[in-house]
Amino acid sequence: MKKRFTNNYAIPGNMPLITVIIVVYNAANSLEETILSVINQTYANTELCIIDGGSTDGTLDIIKKYDSRITYWVSEADKGIYDAMNKGITVAKGDWIYFLGSGDILLNVLHKIAGLMTDERCIYYGNVYRNDLKKVFNGRYSAYKLAVTNICHQAIFYPLNVLRKHNYNIYYKSLADHDLNMRCFGDKTLRFKYLPELISIYEGNGFSEENQLVDPFLNDKLKIIQSNFSFLVYIYAYLRTRTARLIKPGYLKK
Repeated sequence: MKKRFTNNYAIPGNMPLITVIIVVYNAANSLEETILSVINQTYANTELCIIDGGSTDGTLDIIKKYDSRITYWVSEADKGIYDAMNKGITVAKGDWIYFLGSGDILLNVLHKIAGLMTDERCIYYGNVYRNDLKKVFNGRYSAYKLAVTNICHQAIFYPLNVLRKHNYNIYYKSLADHDLNMRCFGDKTLRFKYLPELISIYEGNGFSEENQLVDPFLNDKLKIIQSNFSFLVYIYAYLRTRTARLIKPGYLKK
């Protein structure tokens, strides 16, 4: 296990500190490109935190190569992706928190949107290009849309105070971010705002996509919607779920 901190000095003016958290495990072939997409941003007031799950390939060599540009990193066993993300939240110092997976590319966009993120009670999100789908995903979200499909993790910026209040439920192994976003939607002190910018290139076809159909989140989803959305949204999601069960017998594996 290795941890490292570097000094981080606040930059004055309308330049909030943005923390980028990369969660990685055994991804030596793709991590460097992701790191470079963060440290080569035009926007200056950023910090980079890397949470590694105890990689055994060459991931640590890549991390050490960029040690001087990384504010904090750790390599140790964890309880999954969302446990690693929660660890990143505990050490983050930024006003805004953004997550990347190894292989994802943060476009040079922070300088365009940093000045727009002014409300610490607001969760801001944009678009991503999904390599797995070969298209831009997924525009503005209504309550109905969020109840059915999630905002891509690599499109969204959370105020640090929001993630300290609503962190990831590690019981859900691949869809805890959808659970988090629905709970944030149900928190009437918060709001979501769409920024029509392409934020990142999302690699896709990772752990989350491969394990969605066996995540217990799917069994709990309607209850989560019922607790955080209006009755009409709940009925809409209920009917969609019933239809999915008929069309896709493996949609829920109990």
